[in-house]
Amino acid sequence: MTQHKFAAFDIDGTLFRSGLYREVVFDMRRRRKLPTDLFRAAEQKHDAWMNRKGTFDDFEQALVDTFDVHLSEVSPRDYDASIKRVYARERDHVYVYARSLLKKLKTDGYFLIAISGSQTEIVEKFAPYHGFDAWTGQVYERDGERFTGAVTKTHTGKAALLAELAELAAKHHLTYDDSYAIGDSNGDMGLLESVTHPIAFNPTLELRDKAMARHWPIVVERKSLAYTLKWSDAHESYLLAHTDPD
Repeated sequence: MTQHKFAAFDIDGTLFRSGLYREVVFDMRRRRKLPTDLFRAAEQKHDAWMNRKGTFDDFEQALVDTFDVHLSEVSPRDYDASIKRVYARERDHVYVYARSLLKKLKTDGYFLIAISGSQTEIVEKFAPYHGFDAWTGQVYERDGERFTGAVTKTHTGKAALLAELAELAAKHHLTYDDSYAIGDSNGDMGLLESVTHPIAFNPTLELRDKAMARHWPIVVERKSLAYTLKWSDAHESYLLAHTDPD
């Protein structure tokens, strides 16, 4: 039986240059479709991050937690309208390195999996557009014309989600041999640890430290130029390997 290699991509901050989740929330805020106090809990964390006195992860977690708390007050109709607007506006706003890696692995016959902490309604639009074969995203339970408030989270525990997707894709006979994963935050650790070729892309401080401790490749992209750092046993340090995203 022939086995097929796979590659798993985080979406937000790894392929997509922002966060699909955040963009949907921001779009609803601009259109005044959110409870007025939804942002209050996250604004302090946002200001601290912007002033470099706090972390982006703290802000994003506060935003996610606050949105989840107020979910039952959000209109699914307004939410779906923002999903469509953000997808149409943002679907091509991706990183050059991640896009090139995605295309290369696709050409090499890899089964491509997208694992995102963003809403499944936008992930299921974004993922097939970029050539993924399977995907998963955060699920907000609905009961007719309202959200129940129940949430299936996917921004953590991604190794287990990957195993679930691999099981669902059993007909493709996926193998972990020579597998790839790429992610940008500590929430991607389980995913990166489960594959043969982990890549820390534009990593947060926490992920950077863990990646360096494990001698994983680290890629930083600025202005469409990707700097790939690889560990050298001979030099006992990281060296600039190349700057070509292909």
